Amino acid sequence: MAKVSAVAKLVVKPDKADDFVNQWDDVLDHVKNNEPGTEQYAIHRSNKDSNVFYVTELYKDQAALDAHSGSDAFAGLVGKLGDYIESADLDFCTPIRSAKGLDL
Repeated sequence: MAKVSAVAKLVVKPDKADDFVNQWDDVLDHVKNNEPGTEQYAIHRSNKDSNVFYVTELYKDQAALDAHSGSDAFAGLVGKLGDYIESADLDFCTPIRSAKGLDL
């Protein structure tokens, strides 16, 4: 079964960018301790624009992504982020090649 990745670009309201990162604590803890099928989950802040964030995720398979998306921790995060996000772009992908760091 193929791995599944997700890449999200989140543009945060200027007055909310610094607090935005703190909203992820519960879901990051949940992913770390309760989602063995989630192989990578990271939040990145742009060096060009401090209001732009990227979230990269890698799942063992579609079932692992579904488990993450259906978790109470993820639902809680989505509920909180509406006050922070100005725009969002999410894409689901299939990783196909890697030189290092991903066991494909």
